[in-house]
Amino acid sequence: MMLRFLSAIVFVGLLLSGCTTQGAREDGAAKAMHAYLAGMPKAELHLHLEGTLSPETIVRITQRNGLDYFTTVEEVKQSLTSRPPGLMGFLDHHFKSQEVMQTRQDFYDATYQLAEKLADNNIVYADVFFDPQAHTTRGVTFTDMFEGIDTGRVDAEAAFGVTINLIMCIQRERSVESALEMLDQAFPFRPRIIGLGMDSGPEYGNPPVKFRAVYSRAREEGYFLTGHHDVDVRDSIKHIWQSLDVIGMNRIDHGLNASDDAELTKELARRGICLTGSPVMRSTDPAPQDVDRIRTLDSAGVCISLNSDDPEEFESGYLTNMLILFQEASDYSKADMTRLMLNAFNSIWEPAAETNAYVAELKNYAAAHDVAWGEVMYADHSELGAE
Repeated sequence: MMLRFLSAIVFVGLLLSGCTTQGAREDGAAKAMHAYLAGMPKAELHLHLEGTLSPETIVRITQRNGLDYFTTVEEVKQSLTSRPPGLMGFLDHHFKSQEVMQTRQDFYDATYQLAEKLADNNIVYADVFFDPQAHTTRGVTFTDMFEGIDTGRVDAEAAFGVTINLIMCIQRERSVESALEMLDQAFPFRPRIIGLGMDSGPEYGNPPVKFRAVYSRAREEGYFLTGHHDVDVRDSIKHIWQSLDVIGMNRIDHGLNASDDAELTKELARRGICLTGSPVMRSTDPAPQDVDRIRTLDSAGVCISLNSDDPEEFESGYLTNMLILFQEASDYSKADMTRLMLNAFNSIWEPAAETNAYVAELKNYAAAHDVAWGEVMYADHSELGAE
C-alpha cells in the first residue's frame, strides 16, 4: 500500500513537471510570436485620423478650444463604453469626438501624435483617412484643416521616419453635390492627397453608385479609389460588386461579406483587389471580429490585410496589439501573419521601387527569424478550415 502511494506521488510529480514544462514551452512560443509581430515592419492601410484621438488628446483640445463637453478623460471613456452596438452606435461617439478639432493646430497635433504611435508600432508606411465634410460643415476651412494635417504629416515623417499618405473620404450620408464641392476645395492640394475614399453611414440607402459621378471625376484628377463596405450591412455584397464593376475601385475597405459569395470571392482573387480587413475588438467581444471570414478569404487566395481602423475607439488598439489578438484567435503561423503584412505592402499606392523596398525589408525580417519565404507566399493552412 505504501509503495503504491509513493508511486502515485512520483507519478503526479512527473505529471505536474511535464505540465510545467509544456506550459513553459507554450508561454515561450507565445512570447516569441508576440516579439516577432511587434518587431515586424508594418503597413497600415485603413486608419481614420479622427479615430486616433486619445481621451487625453480630446480633453486637451477641448480645454484649448473652450468647449463644454468631453472635459474629462472619464467622460470620454464613458462615451466609448456606452455606445450601442453596430456602425451607427460607433458613429455616435466618433462624430462627437471629431468635433473638438477646430483649428489648424488641432489637426496638426492629431496627425503628429498619430505618427509617433505608428512609429512605436514599427509601422513604416500608413494611408490615413480624413473626412473634410465633417469639419468644413462646422465652419472649419478646408485650408486650415488640410494644412494642419499635411504639415503634421511632413514634420512627423522627418521626426519618426513614417511615410504617411492621405486619403480624403466622402461621407456617404451627404449629398453628391456636397462631395463634388469637396473635390473643388481639395483641387489646389491635389498633389498631396493620394486617394478618394468613402466612409460614414448609414451605408444602406447610400450605395457606391450614388457617388458614381464623384468617383469618375476623381479618377480623371488622378486619385486612387477606395470605399468602405462595412460588415453585415444590408446589400453589402451588392455594394462590393458595384464598387468593382461600376466604380472601378482600386481597393475595397472592409468588404468581408465577400466570404459569403463564392463568385465574388473568386473575382476578387482573380483581379487581385485587396480588402483592408479590420478585425477590431470591443470590450464586449470575446475575440477579434470576423476572424473566420478573414481566414476564409485568405484561404481562397484573396488579398487581405489587417488594419486597426479607429485604434483609440476599440479595445484592440493599435496594429501590433491587433496582430497579436488576431494571431491568438486564428492560430496563424509566423508565415501566415507575414503573408497578411506582405499583402498590405503589395497594395500601397506607391511607385514600384518604393513597394519593392518595403517588401525586401519584410523579407529580410522574416529570414532573420527563420521564416521561409516560400511558406509566406504559398502556405497551405487549409487544415484551419472555415468555421
